[in-house]
Amino acid sequence: MKMLVSICIPAYKQPQLLKKAIESVLMQTYTNYEIIVTDDTPDNSIKELVEQFNEPKIKYHKNASSLGSPENWNKAISLASGSYIKLLHHDDHFRVKDALHKYVSAFEADPALSFVFSYSDIYFKKDNEHFFHEQTNAQLKRIKTETEFLFFRNCIGSPSAVIFKNDKNITFNNEYVWLVDVEFYIRYLNKHKTFKCIHEALVTIVDGGDEQVTKEVSVNKDLVVKENINLFSTIYSEKLNTKKAFLFFQELFLSFEIDSLEKLKLSFVVPLNVDAFMADVFIDLSKDKILKKVKKRLLTSRYNKRFFKIERF
Repeated sequence: MKMLVSICIPAYKQPQLLKKAIESVLMQTYTNYEIIVTDDTPDNSIKELVEQFNEPKIKYHKNASSLGSPENWNKAISLASGSYIKLLHHDDHFRVKDALHKYVSAFEADPALSFVFSYSDIYFKKDNEHFFHEQTNAQLKRIKTETEFLFFRNCIGSPSAVIFKNDKNITFNNEYVWLVDVEFYIRYLNKHKTFKCIHEALVTIVDGGDEQVTKEVSVNKDLVVKENINLFSTIYSEKLNTKKAFLFFQELFLSFEIDSLEKLKLSFVVPLNVDAFMADVFIDLSKDKILKKVKKRLLTSRYNKRFFKIERF
């Protein structure tokens, strides 16, 4: 019997984009799936759209009150009856007709697998440009041996590019918004060690949508700094007391005009297990400033991203 896949679509406004997402599911060659739409929208626009499809595979749920991210994701997952969860954000969509078949085939080929992700086609809405997000072999090796690497670089990408076995004991942590996907990946892969990367862009991820949470929170100092400190404290060990880890936090803090440990502690609680590490970050801050700037410019350039692919952290 074919595996049932629960395609979970947490929706919030933008019915025209949800329409494209659902259509991309309905065109799939692999057909043993259910679609779960959990609606956080204050009006009936999403409900009316779903009713237009008149599709028995779609299960619609209207939240009594707005849950927000990631609780709306968790609501969809809680209603899933499939053995596998395919989260699909309402503004993303499958890129090819056999995308779901290729995700499922990975599990069929290796029953030990728990977690599968693919390359992504990133569509930058503002510039009307596409960029292919691809994981390198070096990155995949590091994820396998150092799941904490994902904290410094989320090379897996959006949850829309991921499918995983339905583990009711692992949900998205509602204490996070900015790093909610990274925190989930680290926790899931620490429990379920086996994963596979499909070297093909199976989904299109829309960057710059009007209702995207990431656009709102990326400039939220209180949220971004707090989440980075808190998540780092959960993965911290002495092996992460490195120049590269220092550099990560130095750039983070300086982007929000935090230039001393005293200033950091005025606004944020620093967990005890990373207090000494944070002190070292600021001690190292004044060293080799020019060299650090040159390295950043080179390693964040489009040439490095597209050709050399040297990891900064």
